[in-house]
Amino acid sequence: MPGGAQPSPPKRRRTWFVLIALAVVMSLAVCVFFWWKHDGRLATRGAWHHAGNDLSSSMRDQPVPGWRSSAIGLGLPVALDGAEPSRIAESNDPSGPRPFIGRIGDKAFFLARSGSAPSPQWWLTGVDVKSGQPVFPAVPLLADINFPRCFVNGPTEVLCLSYELAATAWVVDAQSGAVLYNGPTDLRALPGPLVVKQIANYAVASAARQGVYGVGHRAETTWLVPGDGTVVGAADIDTTLATQDSTDKSDWNTTVFDVRDGRVLKPEEQDGTKLQNTVLYPGGFASVTEVDGKLTGVQFFDETGKHFGGGIQGRPTTDRSGTLPIVARYEGDQSAVFSPDGGLLLDMPSGNKVVVGDSILLNENKSDAFPMWRQYDVNTGAKGAACDFNMGNFLGSDGTVFVFEVTNRKAGLVAKARDRNTCETLWTLPAAVDSLAHVWRVNDTLVRLSDDGTELTSLVAPS
Repeated sequence: MPGGAQPSPPKRRRTWFVLIALAVVMSLAVCVFFWWKHDGRLATRGAWHHAGNDLSSSMRDQPVPGWRSSAIGLGLPVALDGAEPSRIAESNDPSGPRPFIGRIGDKAFFLARSGSAPSPQWWLTGVDVKSGQPVFPAVPLLADINFPRCFVNGPTEVLCLSYELAATAWVVDAQSGAVLYNGPTDLRALPGPLVVKQIANYAVASAARQGVYGVGHRAETTWLVPGDGTVVGAADIDTTLATQDSTDKSDWNTTVFDVRDGRVLKPEEQDGTKLQNTVLYPGGFASVTEVDGKLTGVQFFDETGKHFGGGIQGRPTTDRSGTLPIVARYEGDQSAVFSPDGGLLLDMPSGNKVVVGDSILLNENKSDAFPMWRQYDVNTGAKGAACDFNMGNFLGSDGTVFVFEVTNRKAGLVAKARDRNTCETLWTLPAAVDSLAHVWRVNDTLVRLSDDGTELTSLVAPS
């Protein structure tokens, strides 16, 4: 063929086929590399968002009261001349009565008081935080200087216990306020044989070196999960799972169970599997796993015990909000952040972290006294602003504004908001010094208690 001649069409096609085949092979090689790099899992970067701390109202401007609900409107008695008014909180002593009991959906339950020492009357109250309407008329509990301790127990009941050695229990229907049981119980609010603890929206009773019991409709124990009784779970994250260790401290085996019914989760129904250093989060749990005596690294499971995958070497932890699994690597000052289904989201430096929406914040100063929280986008790893927020008092966010409670009773404030990108303070919510003022986030609504403890209001954007 003459030197200036072009390759024939079939030869050009063969050349393109070779180039395409090489590209496919290289792409597969890259995929295999990253699969191997991430311990056998394809990283699942994508749209992940934590809605658990989202607020329903804009917080750019100082919020104003929405609905108002007074202690009298909740069903507490009007004070007689000269007597103390009925209150939803009766002191700001941290060791005193805890006003906010818990919530079931948008229904929030509070411990209230009327009268004064030596025999104040204690009440169970409830308010719908969307409307401000009472859930039911206030339910009288005991009249004593010693206040009761109350717990949400499942989707239908509230349990209250006196602090007496021969304790009395009240089991109240969370919808109607009807007292389903009032009488003696073996359960205790103080350390004792059967100590009640709040795990998610359920009350459980722990007994040292025996295990953890469920609590029934007559304040009695129901199911039992044997173990050492040191139940670990959280009252403020969206999971009904809990853990406890074995009574044999040399066993290093953690039992994971569901507090709704005491069902023990056996990963993949493998009796030879042991779980160590287990951490819980909404959607499942992560553990250093031992199978037939061999450690297999950190493995990820859903809330039924189904195995997602794993194998990464390190120690499982979670962020301070208990939202995402994080693995602190054994080598270097790095940790890997995963989605609830075990997909790698991003690698970042070690240190205290907290998840807010689609961001994870890292305390770069490694100090609670002088924090500096750097924001990372969970889905891209991109760095954002670093601010000296006090995330221990974080209430919620509307996406661009972070809202915090002010717990210093001498500050003359009860809440403040800061821009998440510029770090500037946008507004502060004043309160009387040493007042009873308090702010809670109930679901996606902020609820404020008045300075004198007699009124609840929602906090909403100015109209």
